[in-house]
Amino acid sequence: MVRTLRHETERYGHYSVAGEFIYDRPFLWGSKRTGPDLQRVGGRYSDAWHVAHLMNPRDVVPESNMPAYPWLDRPLKDAAIQTKMRRLNLVGHGYSEAEIAGAPTELEGKTEMDAVVAYLQVLGVHAPKN
Repeated sequence: MVRTLRHETERYGHYSVAGEFIYDRPFLWGSKRTGPDLQRVGGRYSDAWHVAHLMNPRDVVPESNMPAYPWLDRPLKDAAIQTKMRRLNLVGHGYSEAEIAGAPTELEGKTEMDAVVAYLQVLGVHAPKN
């Protein structure tokens, strides 16, 4: 769990709460906050903003010390996606057989960048608003 120090909440916003990690396997809580808490970044910026930020962070946030991730712009390949989805069902994710069967088709034409941006866009959208 992230410490709730006043100067950190003023700088980065409200801290994460336990319920926001319900689908994380394993839970990756830490005790040090380095940079903004991405747990509620979903929907805050456009997909294009996230792509530009991941390709060269200083293009959108000049004072950023985040590294660039240009290698994410490569085809997304995961031959084991269906196996992974079935295993996630064992811990309560609830994918339907139709979703599992269609997963390889859903990945066609996607890049690793698309996957990271999609992940960022759902972070915190189901969390209660404070």
